[in-house]
Amino acid sequence: MKNYTNEQVTLNKVGDVYYLEFNILKKYNDKLRHAITLRHGGVSILPVDSLNFRKGPLNSLENVISNINILCDKVGFDYPFYKAKQNHTDNILIITEKNKEKYSIENECSDEIDGIITQDKNISTMITTADCNPIIIYDTKKNIVANIHSGWKGTIKRIYLKAVDILVNNFSSNIEDIVVCIGPSIRKCCFSSEEESFKEKFLNIWEDEKNYITYEENGRFHIDLVYLIKRDLLNIGIKKENIADANICTMCNYEDFFSYRIATKNKQEDFGCMATVVELI
Repeated sequence: MKNYTNEQVTLNKVGDVYYLEFNILKKYNDKLRHAITLRHGGVSILPVDSLNFRKGPLNSLENVISNINILCDKVGFDYPFYKAKQNHTDNILIITEKNKEKYSIENECSDEIDGIITQDKNISTMITTADCNPIIIYDTKKNIVANIHSGWKGTIKRIYLKAVDILVNNFSSNIEDIVVCIGPSIRKCCFSSEEESFKEKFLNIWEDEKNYITYEENGRFHIDLVYLIKRDLLNIGIKKENIADANICTMCNYEDFFSYRIATKNKQEDFGCMATVVELI
């Protein structure tokens, strides 16, 4: 196990469970509880071992619930966790005490939702990732939090900007009070392709490719998704000092983090997911 603690995040260990916390959010521990899990300390079996929060061919819902209970016990989150079906959309749910039961993990809600916002306490929201960007957006004054799943499709759709827009327009948040944290994900070093049509999807939105695309000698190119997310956030007025980046590549560190690309490369039957869990307390 590497020590993933850096200026932005702290690696914690409770028993066999490892999880990350953002240092910028720790000052609000009296109002907000959060964790991004690593892949160790759960009950799931090889090759999707062991703290896996994705139901799949090799991982039952019972295993997922057992892993959630382990995390609740170790970190102190309230059970159950709430989420819906993630499908790389820009759909965002505002979850409350009134509508939360539909989205209990046990109900396996089929609504396609890739972001959850709440201002109600004791609701543990969860998004799952395995190379995609987990993004926590927190209004430090109004105590409202968004938990966002943003892979390359969600980044092209700018789901994170939509979440900020909801905070500002629905909850009267002030941009200067918003903190944004980007968790472990596939980074520019590993996020590559050689398909021109794929590159065009990005160039149709962000024209200055020299700032976020680099090329290998064979023509293969690498795209920096986190750069694009950060730049978009800065452009709408989020303070630079209020943007935290874990700076961890899931594909480079697949021994400790789940990576969809590694699972595909290894022709695995299934892949696992980490959890990003956020709860107002």
